[in-house]
Amino acid sequence: GAWRACVSNPGHKRHRLDAASVVRSKRQKTAQVAEGSGLSVALKNLDETSDNLMNDDEVTHISALSTWTIASGAAGSLPSFERVRKLWNSPLDSHKEVCAVLTAITEVIISQGEKESPIAYFAALLTALESATATEQQTAITYLLSLVIPSVPQNILRAKFAPASKLLFTVLESQSNKDISVALVRSLLSSISHLLVQQDPAIWTESSVIRMLEFLIQFVFHTKPKIRHSAQRSLAQLSRTVTVACSLVLKTCTEKLDAYTGSKEAQVTLHTISFIRYVLPHASESELRTGLESLLRVVALRHTKVASAALQALASLFKQETQMTGEMQGQILMNLYSNKPASYDHPVTTVWLEALSSGYSQLAKLEPKLGIIMAHSLFSVCSDSVLSKNSDVIQTTLVALEEFCVTNIPPGLDLYEDEIKEKKKIPLVKIVNVLKDMLKLTYQSVWDVVLQVTGALFQNLTSDCAYLIESLIPALFVIREAPDFENNTLFNVTTGSLVKLVGPQQLLTVFPLSFESGDMVDIPNGWLLPILKDNISNSQLSFFVSDLVPITATLRTRAETLKQEEKTLEAKVFINLEFQIWSLLPSFCRKPTDLLESFKVIAKTMGTLISQRSEIRNILCTSIISLIETCQTDDQKIELGRFAKNFLPILFNIFLTEPKPEDPSQKPIIDCIGSYLSICPQDTLHLFFEKILAKSREEVMTDHVKKVVLELLVTMISHLGMEDLNTMYSEIVPWLSEPGNANRQKRAYQILWSILEGNTEAHDRFVISHLDDLYKHLAESLALAQPAAKKHRLKCLLSLVKKLDIENLEFIPSILPEIVLCVKEQNEKTRVAAYKCLTAIGYVFLDKSQDKRLAMKNYIEMIIAGVTGETHLASATLLCLSKIVYEYNSHLETEVLDQILEIVVAMMESKQRELLKGVVAFIKAGIGVIHFSIMEPYVKPILDGFTNWDKPIRHHFRSKVRVLLERLLRRFGYEMIHKLAGEEHKKVVNHIVREQRRAKAAKYGTVGRREEKEEDGSGEEDDGELQSDGDEEMMEDFKQLRGKGARAEMTAKLVEGDNPLDF
Repeated sequence: GAWRACVSNPGHKRHRLDAASVVRSKRQKTAQVAEGSGLSVALKNLDETSDNLMNDDEVTHISALSTWTIASGAAGSLPSFERVRKLWNSPLDSHKEVCAVLTAITEVIISQGEKESPIAYFAALLTALESATATEQQTAITYLLSLVIPSVPQNILRAKFAPASKLLFTVLESQSNKDISVALVRSLLSSISHLLVQQDPAIWTESSVIRMLEFLIQFVFHTKPKIRHSAQRSLAQLSRTVTVACSLVLKTCTEKLDAYTGSKEAQVTLHTISFIRYVLPHASESELRTGLESLLRVVALRHTKVASAALQALASLFKQETQMTGEMQGQILMNLYSNKPASYDHPVTTVWLEALSSGYSQLAKLEPKLGIIMAHSLFSVCSDSVLSKNSDVIQTTLVALEEFCVTNIPPGLDLYEDEIKEKKKIPLVKIVNVLKDMLKLTYQSVWDVVLQVTGALFQNLTSDCAYLIESLIPALFVIREAPDFENNTLFNVTTGSLVKLVGPQQLLTVFPLSFESGDMVDIPNGWLLPILKDNISNSQLSFFVSDLVPITATLRTRAETLKQEEKTLEAKVFINLEFQIWSLLPSFCRKPTDLLESFKVIAKTMGTLISQRSEIRNILCTSIISLIETCQTDDQKIELGRFAKNFLPILFNIFLTEPKPEDPSQKPIIDCIGSYLSICPQDTLHLFFEKILAKSREEVMTDHVKKVVLELLVTMISHLGMEDLNTMYSEIVPWLSEPGNANRQKRAYQILWSILEGNTEAHDRFVISHLDDLYKHLAESLALAQPAAKKHRLKCLLSLVKKLDIENLEFIPSILPEIVLCVKEQNEKTRVAAYKCLTAIGYVFLDKSQDKRLAMKNYIEMIIAGVTGETHLASATLLCLSKIVYEYNSHLETEVLDQILEIVVAMMESKQRELLKGVVAFIKAGIGVIHFSIMEPYVKPILDGFTNWDKPIRHHFRSKVRVLLERLLRRFGYEMIHKLAGEEHKKVVNHIVREQRRAKAAKYGTVGRREEKEEDGSGEEDDGELQSDGDEEMMEDFKQLRGKGARAEMTAKLVEGDNPLDF
């Protein structure tokens, strides 16, 4: 820590004593100023004033706060004075004055037996201000008053308004422009505005109050920025709550704006504009209209700075809640159009466009239909500004047009619903014409901007509006062929939005894919194919059948002809084009609008092609899957299910046929079978199940057929009814105990797991009725389980464990040894499944038991018995204990953890590397989660165990031991670990600490590197750092992330991504 640096200070203290004497003298001087300034004399009048205030019956509930004492005196303990407490040690004289005044007032309040409260401080500060004459004293008093006055009850402020306001205005009027105190005026303005806000509305009929307000308004236009901003904030707050104040402020502001004639001296006008934007939102409709007219008149004068400020004020106003009407908003926009800035005046043009954009956004809320009607004006002026040579103007134009498309078009279209249904022209046609003109060569330099705006228009129109943009499509496609056009990516995005809007049928009607002439076929618009593939949805399947399938036939014929002519390269081009067109089919099958009418037309063709055309088979299977998954009604599912008897036999035959090396993957085929089975009628499904089951019983089969038949059964099991489930279960039970046939046993467990995890009513009823039988068969088949089937067997056990009741807990001891041993399996998925089973069993004990700690103790005792077994079992047991301690340490008794740690320490004496591997794994996990007080006594035995290992063992585990030392340092600190470690490990500990320091310095960009200290001193500097990094952060992360399945994600936080259970 930094405090240790003081040991290097010199022994003599002359300079430090001199500095201390200077500080004391300053404090004494400040105290003398406060004492001799007349402040204490002024405070003698506090008693009477305070009594008058505190005797009010309505404030007797105010309670005292504890006294906050610093150094020589007491300072206010109210929350209002929190800022002052931060100034207590400030070297500035103004801050010292504030602290001295607060200390003096607090002492007087306490000495007179009063309680510290906002009322007491309010009275005392007013009394002190009345007698104070020096500006420094007045500044300090008014600053404290501005802090405390918001906490004073409203009735007090109203009762004492007359004397308080008279006093504050007297002080304010005493400030001349020449010798004005900025801090004093700011505090006064804040206090006065809050005082006025709290008054009864009736008080605003008095002429004296109006004169006060008129006097305050003068400061809004003050030349000093801090005073001006403070006045603006205060009066803006007053205008929000007091209608009279708002009206008077607006009247003054509009007079200032109307007086401006466009001269260069525009500071007052700029100040007025910056202030009026905060007042207008609270004005009445007539006052708002007057203020807006003044702003627009200023804009018309075309003074660059003033016009920009006025336009910014308008843009800000459009984004706020006001009394604006749709008609008024439209008039303002028309006025802005008539005051369009010159094209060369880029700063004003940018702000003008922003104001227009904000105005149209506001118009979308007030009068959406008017926004659509006036859209042509916006697009017309933007078509000129987009040609500007200024990048800011171009970018603002883009944002304005995109914002219009997003905010104005959707609500506006709702009002033209009848016209759109009848395909009548609406005002949006005009902006389509403007965009069509912007796609000409004149705008070639900004085509990127035009494309983005066009894309935004397409995205916000509905499909019923497709007829409005028909004339835009040819103009859009022309620019792709322009010689200098290079942004194909943006063009493709815009075209994709067009496809989603109009659909492939309308687009390909305008721009057909192919042109046929006799035996020749040309695909000039083939570039559309990838765009269509990515953007087609909710289209008509009949269009693909009637228009695109004939093209594929023509392309296929042409490719065969070229092959016969030995023109291989040209043939390949036509084959690829055919493949690309067929690739559109899955997109057409995504929520088609005419599925009921069109699928029966194409079904036969698809079935034939699936059988005959292996190169497009997967595309067709994917299309069927897309149709099934996007079915939106039961009628559609029934329609597709009618063809199950046709498609499933074809798919079964293909899947049962051994594929050739050049054939595509068969995964889409089995996926398609699974999808079709989900909508297949139960009677049809039953027939297919019986046929596949009969096939599995045949004795003469190739290895491939045996494999795929079992895979088909696994796929079908999720969709079977109760009768077929019973049949299947009876069939696979003998397979569980069948020796020598690992593949069949593996599939049996897969089928059983599918039954257990099925989410249909039939599956639930079957599992409930066969639960005891399942426990029995899984326990009996343990000895004959093949290694290849263990993963799936563990998944079945996991499913059964989740279904355990309190009556079936005796099933756990029969399967626990198997699970323990599986954590040492070579297959990673098997190990993961075993750890999941351990975790699930723990949750069962916690969930089903009333005494959770006793239940976990019993669970630990079941597992801990394995440490007495052979080395392999003992090592596996330690790994299991690591997982359980890591997951459930908060539910384990201290004596249980002590027992486990004693066993681990004892096992460190073993010379078996496999066993020591489990020991290291447990220590690695335990350091981070076992409580500090439980783990601390075992640190020395653990370190001694590392030291006592033979040299070959130490060499073998050297990297793991280093990781453990790093964790121990994080958890217990350098001092303890360095003291307890052996000589060999002390060097490692010191090296770790030095590396951590270097890494930290590099991380924070430390310039230069401190010289390395002696090994016995280097750790002292980092001791606190190591402890803070380890103990608190690690345990906090652990507590936050404790929960089901959270450990695997959390372990990376223990040490830089190092997983304590990654064995």
